[in-house]
Amino acid sequence: MIAETTEEAILENQIMYVPPPARWTSERVALIGDAAHGLPPHIPAGGTLGIEDVGVLRASLTDEPDTAKALARYEAARAARLEEVRAHADAVERAADGEEFAERYAAFSHWMITTAPAACAGPGRFQQGRCMTMRSHA
Repeated sequence: MIAETTEEAILENQIMYVPPPARWTSERVALIGDAAHGLPPHIPAGGTLGIEDVGVLRASLTDEPDTAKALARYEAARAARLEEVRAHADAVERAADGEEFAERYAAFSHWMITTAPAACAGPGRFQQGRCMTMRSHA
């Protein structure tokens, strides 16, 4: 099939990186998921991170009655994790070959699974109103 494909039929799309926004929250609005922290397509963790966001946001809003302070707390709580996610994504992207890519991606996946925020604790489903974490890779 590959040999039969003509050059004209090949679609090449440049991967575009969107820089992270300067902030994810205002006094009354919070961004979650890819709107707050989009990742390159070789790191399919956006769904997991978005669900984590919801759990952390819920915990922040539950613990802090002032909405603006709760949203600021949510953003601060997520910022360090997302910096680490971007560092892992960069490491995976810069892998020299397929074997190194697989090793770095496995390390990233293990890190994601073992470091989920406390607000997202649970064995892969909604529990007592807390967020779901994706733990399908054992």
